[in-house]
Amino acid sequence: MQLSKERMRLWAAAAILIIIALALLLTLTLKKPPQRSPQPAPKPVEGKWYIKFTVKDQKSTAYTEEVGAPVAANGKEYFIGGIAVHPRYPVNSGGDPREPILPFGTVIYLEKPIKVQGQEFKTFRVMDTGDVNYGLWPDYPYWFDVYYGTDNFYNRRDARDYGVPLVNYSWYEEWR
Repeated sequence: MQLSKERMRLWAAAAILIIIALALLLTLTLKKPPQRSPQPAPKPVEGKWYIKFTVKDQKSTAYTEEVGAPVAANGKEYFIGGIAVHPRYPVNSGGDPREPILPFGTVIYLEKPIKVQGQEFKTFRVMDTGDVNYGLWPDYPYWFDVYYGTDNFYNRRDARDYGVPLVNYSWYEEWR
């Protein structure tokens, strides 16, 4: 009798295992794969290419503007972190002071930072033109003039103390 009860338990356990295995097998085989929505065709990416330009040993100066001065050559207000550059061509040779040698908005990346009003800048943005006839720095076509703020005793002194150092910098232009 003892043996038959033991056999019955084994048969019951085997039957339960077979039922579980069949249920699992049926679930896996009858399960429908998830609906996949078709992926939209990838849009062609319009990649932009840029060229890096680097200049070395170019003179730089600093300037201030009177309170209430007209807007910069780009038609916008002056701002700390902005610079003036030569026009593309000297005005006395038919150039336009509103066409800078580096396009307005171009960011230049300095090799060494420059301190303006106590803050160090490693980048500046072109906003203005200066030395429009290339009279001051004809041998330095990529000269730039750092805007030191509105004209007052301290800004004027700091701009004068900046001097005329040689700088190295880079910028990027979109490939056309």
